[in-house]
Amino acid sequence: MKNFNRLYAWCITDGNAGNVNQAKGLAQLLGLDFKQKELSLNFPWNKMPLGFLPINKFAFKNFDKFDFTVMPEIIITCGKRSAYISIYLKNKYPSIFNIHILNPRIDKSYFDLIVAPLHDKLSGVNIVSTEIAISHINDSLINEEKLKFEKEFSSERRKICTFLIGGNSRNHKFEENEAKNLASKINHLSKNDNFKIVVLFSRRTSNKIKKIISNKLLQKKIIWDKDENPYISLMGYSDFIICTSDSVSMISESISSKKSVFIYKLPSRKKNNRIEHFINTVLIKNYAKILENDLYDFDCQYNNQNEKIKRAIFEKYKSYMNKNYHV
Repeated sequence: MKNFNRLYAWCITDGNAGNVNQAKGLAQLLGLDFKQKELSLNFPWNKMPLGFLPINKFAFKNFDKFDFTVMPEIIITCGKRSAYISIYLKNKYPSIFNIHILNPRIDKSYFDLIVAPLHDKLSGVNIVSTEIAISHINDSLINEEKLKFEKEFSSERRKICTFLIGGNSRNHKFEENEAKNLASKINHLSKNDNFKIVVLFSRRTSNKIKKIISNKLLQKKIIWDKDENPYISLMGYSDFIICTSDSVSMISESISSKKSVFIYKLPSRKKNNRIEHFINTVLIKNYAKILENDLYDFDCQYNNQNEKIKRAIFEKYKSYMNKNYHV
């Protein structure tokens, strides 16, 4: 066995965009033949504290839509609720190699491998740590997406500055005052004729926040309101990317583009906020800067982690197969 080529996998998530992208990104990185599946928990398991493991298939929604005639060799799950289906299927089909992305918040021994960011502070023989979130975005995909938006951006002579705006989360508050402050910063930058500003709202941005920012902006046309989203293409076209601090995935994807990334800090809801730990790490490593008043080019020190992660995962998978199946 030399690589993962042709191994069949399921990528199972709760449908959260960040979780879907990380699971897909890992499967693509490993060169797996994979299918994406979405699954959530039924009541009462979806309301129970972490640690109460579902013991039968009736705990899961959409379980009857799974095709068990061709079973995967690898399962990739992402997000703490998705960890339960991984455990259930591993118990039912022990030969499956189950990989979980992010801290599952339950016993690590349920998983053959956990891929977790450094800010989750996990350690053990079945842990592979990453500096930023795994992403499905790569140079090939960016270049492909750039072609779709050539008319909008390719002839632009000004520096393109893209604002990626998220929303309220368990970790950060995104309320009226923050929306007004962010709009003020966008207005300040939009007065600079050297910049072309593009504002993208995420699916998590509330209508209230959208309305506040839209009403406060001096230039309304900078908000992207067309049907097709240029998010990935702007990873290639942009000179500067500004992300709100609520999303590790959004910040990680921006950093992986190797552009000058700035973070607009939102107020934390928690004293021990793991996303704040992540942000502090990328700031220390000079992968990103905090947005203050002005933008400037800086040399992003991020070196792509993908090959290192791929080798680490393959070595653990090879060891697992040798130990259990003498491959």
